Amino acid sequence: MAMATKMLLLLAAVALLVASSGAWEINIHMPTSVATVTAMEEAMAPIIHALRPMLGSGGQLGSRAGVACDSWRLGVEAHNVRDWKTVPASCEGYVGHYMLGGHYRRDSKLVIDQAISYVDSLKLAGNGKEVWVFDVDETTLSNLPYYATHGFGYVQYTHILYTPSVRKYLSEKCIKMNVDLSRDLH
Repeated sequence: MAMATKMLLLLAAVALLVASSGAWEINIHMPTSVATVTAMEEAMAPIIHALRPMLGSGGQLGSRAGVACDSWRLGVEAHNVRDWKTVPASCEGYVGHYMLGGHYRRDSKLVIDQAISYVDSLKLAGNGKEVWVFDVDETTLSNLPYYATHGFGYVQYTHILYTPSVRKYLSEKCIKMNVDLSRDLH
C-alpha cells in the first residue's frame, strides 16, 4: 500500500509538472557551428602587438560602417581600388591585425618561395655576370614600425614623419625572408 501511494504521488507530481510546463516558455538555443567557431577563435586569438592588442581578424573586424575590410584589401591588391589616400577608418584594426599577425608573413613567404622557384627554373650561363636587382622599398624593408605607430595607413602618410632617422631604422629592419632570398641567389 505504501508503494502504491508513493507511485500515485510520483504520477501526480509528473502530471502537475507536465501541465504547468505548458505555461513556461522554453528558450533553449544551441549555438550554430559558425557561432561556436567564432567564439573559440576569439577566445584563442593572440595579442598581435604588445602596444596594440586586437582580437580576431574577420567577423566583426572584417566589416564595419558599411566597409567590408577584406573586400577593400582585395580590391587594393588587385588594383581595382585606386587613388586611395588612407585606409578606411573602420579598417585600421583589420589592417593592423593582418600586418602584425601571421597572415602577412605567410603571404610574404609565398611570394619569396615563388621567386626562388622562378630563379631555380632559369638556365643561367654561370659565368658570374648574372645580376639580381632588388628595389629597396616597402617590399624589401619593413615599414611596420612606422605604420604601427601611425594607424596602419588610416593616418595619412607624412613625409615629415618619415625622417632620415626613420629611414635608417627601417634599413636595419630588412624583412627576414628577403634576406633569405638574397642569400639563396648567391
